[in-house]
Amino acid sequence: MPRRIVSLDIGKADLKATVVEAGFRDFKVEAFHRTPLNGSPENLVEKLRDFVGEHAADADTILTALPADSVSWRTMHLPFRDTRKVAQTVPFELESNVPFGLDDVVVDYQVLSRTQNGTTVLAALAPKAEVERHLELLKDAGVDPKIVDAGPLAALNTLNLLADRPSTFAFIDGSQHAVTIALYREGSLVGVRSLTATEAFGPPTNGNGSGPGSGAAHHLATNARWTLLALNDGAAIDDGMPCYVAGDAEWVAAVAGELAEALGVDVRRLGPLDNLDTAKQAQATSFGSSLGLALREITPSDTVGVNFRRGEFVFHRSEQELRAGLRTAAILALVVVALTVGEMYARYKESQVRLAAIEEQIEQVFSATLPDTGSNGRPLDALQGEIDLLRQDVDMLDDVVPVANSTSVDLLRSISAAVPSEVRIDSDEYLMDTDAVRLTANADTFESVDSLKQKFTETGFFSSVEVKDATADRNGGVNFRMEMVLNKNFRPPTTR
Repeated sequence: MPRRIVSLDIGKADLKATVVEAGFRDFKVEAFHRTPLNGSPENLVEKLRDFVGEHAADADTILTALPADSVSWRTMHLPFRDTRKVAQTVPFELESNVPFGLDDVVVDYQVLSRTQNGTTVLAALAPKAEVERHLELLKDAGVDPKIVDAGPLAALNTLNLLADRPSTFAFIDGSQHAVTIALYREGSLVGVRSLTATEAFGPPTNGNGSGPGSGAAHHLATNARWTLLALNDGAAIDDGMPCYVAGDAEWVAAVAGELAEALGVDVRRLGPLDNLDTAKQAQATSFGSSLGLALREITPSDTVGVNFRRGEFVFHRSEQELRAGLRTAAILALVVVALTVGEMYARYKESQVRLAAIEEQIEQVFSATLPDTGSNGRPLDALQGEIDLLRQDVDMLDDVVPVANSTSVDLLRSISAAVPSEVRIDSDEYLMDTDAVRLTANADTFESVDSLKQKFTETGFFSSVEVKDATADRNGGVNFRMEMVLNKNFRPPTTR
């Protein structure tokens, strides 16, 4: 089921939101929303509540970020790789940069890279008072954010959407209130710095435009040049290096020329960006912080960011989400089991119907094959019984070896061949066992009976042939019985 993610950017001049629908494998940026903050800070809660009610009421996850002037960060290299040692060292490395004790700040960091020489991390801290103030503001507006990031860092994640991202480039994301400058070298973040409006543009000379004047733009270009030199460890910036600039269109237009001239870089407006249609392409660069924050929730392993919801500010709803997720998983498991059992039962019933049809066909075949034999409802057993009886008869014929290697069939063939062609004989009964052959038959005359006796004796298969109960019948023929004892020592001649 798709998740609806809303990331909020609470700025000095306006409220911004990015709405993203995230599925299992993909995401879609549904909308960008912005409303100006006209009025005193006392109206901020009401403005924020209305803004959230209109654009984030149905959100599954809400994310926010602190502004640049509330956060301090530093990119540092630590000469070890051990995760626990890194976690212990980062807060003390940051403490020297701010006038706060560790008990008064929230610290988080992200590992940028690990090599055999150590670990490079991006570490950030924010005063607890700022985090608390931010969360109270959101709470009054009815919002409990899952993540509280640093806005300038979140904006870096929009670079992941670049369709053709170079390995070395600069990135400047700005507005009339703050500017973020970052340097990437060989595909990795080297460093990032955020400048306040005064640091970026110098003392204000006018306040009626959305973009800086020419003097302010020149001041920004100079500060950007020194910032990039510092991030590049004092080395010169490559001539023609790509420099992506994001922000409102008028702001980008006001600073682009000064940046290109002062830095000697190839100034480019941020884009084109993947997963955005044409209409949203133009809006995206003005929503760097909120868009980048949403991307962090979608692909956390490929993005940059920190989370100040730690310690006393930890996000407890994650436990509720976990329990809800477990309940959902349990319900889905029960549904799967029910569907599986239902499918198995349906297959069982289908098999029963097929079995009944097959048994009916077997009964029909049995009745057609053995019409005089009843099956008693068990045609397979009855048919097997008939087969067994026939097999016994066949086995008996195969097993009876009356003379030498001859079979009962050989013996019967010899008897038939011994009957003279001129003698008529009608056999009523032919019995054979391992010792003798017994024949009940009718011949035309007593001489024929004697001739048969003589011919059977001459076959050599019998040691004696006796005629018994020879009597004339009313039709002029002779009924008789003949008993022929097998000659077990006889060896028939070999046919060449």
